[in-house]
Amino acid sequence: MRRTFKETFFLVKKSHGFRCNVLCKMRLLRKEDISLALSLHKKIAKDIGDENIFCAEHTIEESILGQGFVIGIFAEEVLIAMRAVSFGSKYVEEALADLRLPDKERNHIAVMDFCITEKAFRGNDIQHFTFLKAENLLYPYRYHLHTTISPLNNYSLRNMLRSGFLVVDLKEKYGGYLRFILHKDLQALPKVCIHEHIEVPIEDYDSQLALLSMGYYGYAIKKNHTGYSVLYGTRSSSTRHLGKSGEELVHLVQKKAKVLRRILPHDF
Repeated sequence: MRRTFKETFFLVKKSHGFRCNVLCKMRLLRKEDISLALSLHKKIAKDIGDENIFCAEHTIEESILGQGFVIGIFAEEVLIAMRAVSFGSKYVEEALADLRLPDKERNHIAVMDFCITEKAFRGNDIQHFTFLKAENLLYPYRYHLHTTISPLNNYSLRNMLRSGFLVVDLKEKYGGYLRFILHKDLQALPKVCIHEHIEVPIEDYDSQLALLSMGYYGYAIKKNHTGYSVLYGTRSSSTRHLGKSGEELVHLVQKKAKVLRRILPHDF
């Protein structure tokens, strides 16, 4: 895997009522950047109001030192955004279980940890284009991409789904916090039939679990007058769930009942 690169581009900065273009540089973070990375991670987590929201600090160090990598974006020599990817054994083990992959795939897994951006530079689509850069660095060596996202984090869920990830499960992780499990398989390149999709309110966890258990995949998020919904399709275009009367055998009660599960309030 290629371990060095450097790219230069302009991003829009919005601060104190002003908007301007700023020259930025993107590269992989190195050992000497660890203190900068930890400072930015702590600052963003504190701004959000939960310093445990992303990952343990040692995970960032491990990724920078070789058990993954961290892409950094600098504006005027100041680190303003990061995208972290991990190959650490603990996280790969969790991904194997989440994705139900055989052990032989262990060395082909990459865990997409987090992407954070300084407030003044948000809105530049940094989450999306840093993912594309990470994918470019990973492929073809690591082709099973894994990530988890809070059901309340519509922004990140939308970005990862538009990047080609699929929702493959919904489960409690990290001590009881509910998470979507997402997978992007760069080797199998699965096709999802979206012609007869099923739309489920994002907070209707029971219906989504039912669909996932029947082989459906979440492929998009949609905003409507009642909130957000996840769109589910099947892996095969030949799959049909229709009865004699043409009604779907899969009849989901799309209620908005209160679900007593712990969910982190934010996950940027």
